[in-house]
Amino acid sequence: MNTLFKKQFFMQSFVLIISFALLGAGLTKAFSSFFVEQKKDLLVEQSQKISKTFKQAYFLEGRFGLLALQNEIEILEEYLNSSFIFIDNENIIKIISTDINSKWYNKKIDLEEILKDNNNNSYYEIKGTMGGILDEPVLSIGNPMTINGEYIGTIFINTPVTDLFLTVEKAYQIIMLFTVFAIIGAFILVYLFSKKISLPLIEINDAAKIMAGGNFKKRIYINSKDEIGQLANVLNDMAESLDEQEKRRREFISNISHDIRSPLTSMKGFLEAIIDGTIPEEKKEKYINIVLEETERLTVLANNILDINRLEDMDNQNKNVLFDINELIRRTIISFEARVITKNLDIKISFAEKETLVLADLEKIQRVIYNLIDNAIKFTENNKSIYISTSIKANKVFVSIKDEGPGISSEEQKRIFDRFYKADYSRGKDKKGSGLGLSIVKEFILSQGETIDIKSEINKGSEFIFSLTKGE
Repeated sequence: MNTLFKKQFFMQSFVLIISFALLGAGLTKAFSSFFVEQKKDLLVEQSQKISKTFKQAYFLEGRFGLLALQNEIEILEEYLNSSFIFIDNENIIKIISTDINSKWYNKKIDLEEILKDNNNNSYYEIKGTMGGILDEPVLSIGNPMTINGEYIGTIFINTPVTDLFLTVEKAYQIIMLFTVFAIIGAFILVYLFSKKISLPLIEINDAAKIMAGGNFKKRIYINSKDEIGQLANVLNDMAESLDEQEKRRREFISNISHDIRSPLTSMKGFLEAIIDGTIPEEKKEKYINIVLEETERLTVLANNILDINRLEDMDNQNKNVLFDINELIRRTIISFEARVITKNLDIKISFAEKETLVLADLEKIQRVIYNLIDNAIKFTENNKSIYISTSIKANKVFVSIKDEGPGISSEEQKRIFDRFYKADYSRGKDKKGSGLGLSIVKEFILSQGETIDIKSEINKGSEFIFSLTKGE
């Protein structure tokens, strides 16, 4: 799980670094463009103002009047941190700033060559050294001037590119400083966030290992509503379910062991007594019959266990046929005739119709009815009644088997159909039960897509009602 934490941390850190790097580069580019454009707009504005002054001086005093503007230009140089060059209509330099080599004064230059890459019609924009006039690269803005339609020259304002770079560099430094602090803060948040995710997963992983080892008492305590919290709840539910199944498995083994051991002990004792002559000759037949009953009990128990194991396969092999549920109930009751007479029970039957066809697996439903009637006889006191009835609602037939037994508590009703559960009252009333009959009943009914319910009160008997699909 530590690997997961590292993966999360490094992956998110990588994404943050890339994101901040791109953001920094984008901001730097944006600031660079902003400052350059801002400086260029300022130079264009100033060149236009100066052009008006130049044209007035030229108009009033002619070309020689421009020399009077030299002092004014020197003032503007310091204010704008820029240099000036005036080139007349004959491409001769007539005014230059004091920081420009004086050898260029009154020199003729090839202005067309200098302006060959200019694409602006309203003003000239040049990046470079003005054909070697300047000692360092500049951004030059030239404003061509005319009087009465006659071109008189162009005034250029030049600002060093290094000044622009210096401004951009300062902005870049500020951006980088804040980016570094942001990355550090982001790393801390990523670390804490990764820990917050990985720690619950580590706890879940450790708990899952403990559960895999067979300890289903372990629980995960994560107060979270997200997917991790949901996963923890699912694992807790699974552990609780497995723990409950483990308890039922132990109960089942305990019950089965008791139910197997009791008849075997009885059979062993009787057979030994017969062999060593302890039992008189005239009573041998009686005790041999008891041994046979115990073998039958073991046979029923073994069959129930086999049925439990093959229930899933049987569910996938439904053989639904049309048959008369009333006739099946009658035949099943007849098979219990000896036990009914022995306990002097009154079987009361009430059918909704003389003949009621249902569509179901005959073998399974026969087993369901047999088990339910067997239970009713087993837990009904001598000289009492058992009620068996059918009713019809829409396309469903409901079969009810009710006894006058001790009843089942509401708590035991919740588990009465569990395959690993055997109620305590059943053991006290009858030693032949395995606790599997009702589990088989429910599995068979559910395999038919039907339902089974129980109604019971202590000392008022129990009623089992299951549904079947009515046949046409």
